[in-house]
Amino acid sequence: MKQWPGSYCDTSSGCCYPTYGKPQSDFEIYGLWPYYANGTYPSNCDSNNAFNATKIQDIQSSLQTNWPSLYCPSSDSSNLWASEWATHGTCSETVLDEHAYFQDALSFKNQTFLLQCLKSKAITPNGGAYMLDSITNAITSCLGHVPGIGCNKDSSGRYQLYLVYLCINQSGTLLMDCPVYPSSGCGSSSTVYFPSF
Repeated sequence: MKQWPGSYCDTSSGCCYPTYGKPQSDFEIYGLWPYYANGTYPSNCDSNNAFNATKIQDIQSSLQTNWPSLYCPSSDSSNLWASEWATHGTCSETVLDEHAYFQDALSFKNQTFLLQCLKSKAITPNGGAYMLDSITNAITSCLGHVPGIGCNKDSSGRYQLYLVYLCINQSGTLLMDCPVYPSSGCGSSSTVYFPSF
């Protein structure tokens, strides 16, 4: 999953930039979650396999750029990564160890240029409203696979583009169609706003 940081921050609760600075204006990693074919997902699979920051030290700067925490208060994002590993990463440990889990998330992000896909179809983060179908179609035509779209509500209560769900195969190497799309949170709205960041 990828999130648009402008939508995370444009809510009634706001956001806090990481201690190392404002994230780039691009979709960032939200998580790498193993899913079952029916759309549900396991969580917290191995409490004995705790996050170890030294195992990802060589990719830490890339994680800071591509998977920053916007939670308040500001942090160095390591608590976010620890939570993601405990909640989701340990459920993939038979295929991916801790380093491979984070490395695959980074590699996958670098294969899917969502902002460029949307801009190529004149869908830009300018605060305007766009048809949900247009967003889905723009990403599908660019990546060759249908995404799921997730919304949250902005500070005025309007639905906005927040998450893009993309599915990959079990080894974390190939994009694929999602067997079941997660609930979108976009209500019955056919248009969503795309805020700047």
